[in-house]
Amino acid sequence: MSPSGPPNAGLVDPWQRPEHSIVKHTQGELGTTPKTARSRVKVGFIGIVAATVALVGAVGLATPALAAQPGQNTGGGPSTAANDAIAYAESMWSTSDGGQNNSTYYALGGNGPSAWDCSGLVWKSYLQAGIDLSNGASRPVVGDEYNALKSNLVSRANAEPGDILFWTSTGTTGGDFLHDGIYLGNGYMVAAAAPGEGVKEQTLWSEPGEQLLDVVGRPTGSLSGSGSGGSTVKTTTYVTAAQVNTGKLWSVTAGNAATAYPVGVAAGTSPAIATLGGGKYVTAFQAAGGALWTVDSGGAATSFPVGMKAGTSPSIIPTSGGGYVVAVQTNTGKLWTITNTKAATAFDIGMAAGTSPSIAAVGSGYVVAVQTNTGDLWSVTNTKAATSFGVGMQDGTSPSITATANGGYVIAAQTNTGALWSVTNTKAATAFPIGMQDGTSPSILALSNGGYVIAAQTNTGKLWTITNGKAATAFDIGMASGTSPAIAAVGSGYVVAVQTNGNDLWTVTNDNAATSFNVGMKAGTSPAILAQ
Repeated sequence: MSPSGPPNAGLVDPWQRPEHSIVKHTQGELGTTPKTARSRVKVGFIGIVAATVALVGAVGLATPALAAQPGQNTGGGPSTAANDAIAYAESMWSTSDGGQNNSTYYALGGNGPSAWDCSGLVWKSYLQAGIDLSNGASRPVVGDEYNALKSNLVSRANAEPGDILFWTSTGTTGGDFLHDGIYLGNGYMVAAAAPGEGVKEQTLWSEPGEQLLDVVGRPTGSLSGSGSGGSTVKTTTYVTAAQVNTGKLWSVTAGNAATAYPVGVAAGTSPAIATLGGGKYVTAFQAAGGALWTVDSGGAATSFPVGMKAGTSPSIIPTSGGGYVVAVQTNTGKLWTITNTKAATAFDIGMAAGTSPSIAAVGSGYVVAVQTNTGDLWSVTNTKAATSFGVGMQDGTSPSITATANGGYVIAAQTNTGALWSVTNTKAATAFPIGMQDGTSPSILALSNGGYVIAAQTNTGKLWTITNGKAATAFDIGMASGTSPAIAAVGSGYVVAVQTNGNDLWTVTNDNAATSFNVGMKAGTSPAILAQ
């Protein structure tokens, strides 16, 4: 039976201060460094057996014998442009890594002159030399730069100073493009390496999951002017939402700009975030009194007369015209959705205790995935058409759903064996040989190529992603017990937000760039992330 009326939690105002205003911060509560932190976040391409995770040892460098390190190399390239690009990149060599520039450092999306990431340094080094490697992108990432050069490839055995080196997840062009740098000769390169390392000269390297291609790109003047140029850079970014260790709601952008909302979030619950268009966003959460609330990026809050089940979290999607719809488990244990205009829909579907729904826009409506009170995976549309998938789920875990390019959807879930599975709207199931941590849930993202990628906390406590083709990437980031990752598309790749085992908010991209936000999170809660 459906609830006879809107479930009411006895609405307790979550705004803990009388003024309804937001407070801007440059950083949040200081946390600790994750136990697995290191200077460069490497990934490993992993062999997996049954429902357990078995790490493969790192391989040695796939490089020839090295001569002496070049050291501030500014010449030796096959063209004036190559030498100019080398000189520019070398001028950014960070003093923290043995260079002469005391202002440069690594930052995801950095285009200089101080903050750099790998593709930003390659792009700008050649852009100032008159060659644009953007391939038409307003702010190129590694794959864009490869595409700009794919008609100008030579064997790495014949590499010359100024050539562009590329790393992918498989060591082939069919893998994900993860990293690039400018070759200096003698087995060395200059690159924006990773968080904590800055711009530096380094030897070439290759390892499982991040393998050096056997070809290099050789920039030529014929590529000049194909992109937007340096004056119109637009960096793709993201915003995260989290319950911080004070129990309040915060959001923080990729640039570390934090917003603290004077809003109390219910214990053991996590926020969800969706775009409102125009750079604005809205966050849904269970308030400290048990009711559903939303707050937008401008600080405008809305309370809904819907009481939520303790320990559960909402899911939110945008709708046309700057609206949204939220899915929740109500305090009756049933699934409800409600729009920004407070139009509610009650579904006669009982949900499992401690689990949360996941909603996705599909076609002109939406689909919600849930774990039912029988422990099974179900979905239901906005027209109340329900589908049972015959897949048993692990107690206390929630599914994740994403729309697919063919007008359908795919759901990721931790099954009752502890393994990760996905299942499509046509009931085509895929079992992934990845064991998941008890009490955690996956996050799924549709890719532009028609596939998808899933982020999960494995049974080792580490973050992994895996594609529909079962290409797995292991990140050396330990996650807090009982927490789940969130994944979003950024540029041509993705970024994952997590609570680390130090209880801090971190993100990591598919090209292994990790960012610590110095924001302490409430134990047992998970972040949300939105690409902007």
